Amino acid sequence: MSELTDGLTRLGGEGDEEARADAAEVLGEIGGAEAVTALVSALSDPAAVVRVSAALALGEAHGHAGIEALTALLSAPEVGLRGAAVIALGQIGSRLSVTDLLPLASDAEPSVRGAVAWSLGALGDVRAWPALERLAGDADPDVAEAAREALARMEAE
Repeated sequence: MSELTDGLTRLGGEGDEEARADAAEVLGEIGGAEAVTALVSALSDPAAVVRVSAALALGEAHGHAGIEALTALLSAPEVGLRGAAVIALGQIGSRLSVTDLLPLASDAEPSVRGAVAWSLGALGDVRAWPALERLAGDADPDVAEAAREALARMEAE
């Protein structure tokens, strides 16, 4: 596996950010400790598209070792990166992330608020209920729908 992760993380070299983003996606599908380690490293890639792909891939790989690095991205200035980190934390499924996600329920960007609603619903922690109720009344219809779906999912469990 080591040769595979080494090869994928070097794929495309310095200038080919799309190839590095694709490599991150493949690593997420492969999963495992080595892939997660490589993905955590890719979170500091100079290209935003690679960082976003690495964050999403960590979620797909259920990379618990990446929780701390993903949590640090919740304050990233890039909307796409914040949203990817939120989704990944929801996919990883650690309820410890709830307290880190709750402040983003008030994010200025609807896409981030919608991602928070989805992730909080996926985590299924009752501490998220008040925030999801607020988001269910959000002015953005996509955010409100995501929050209503999250509440329904939590009620069903």
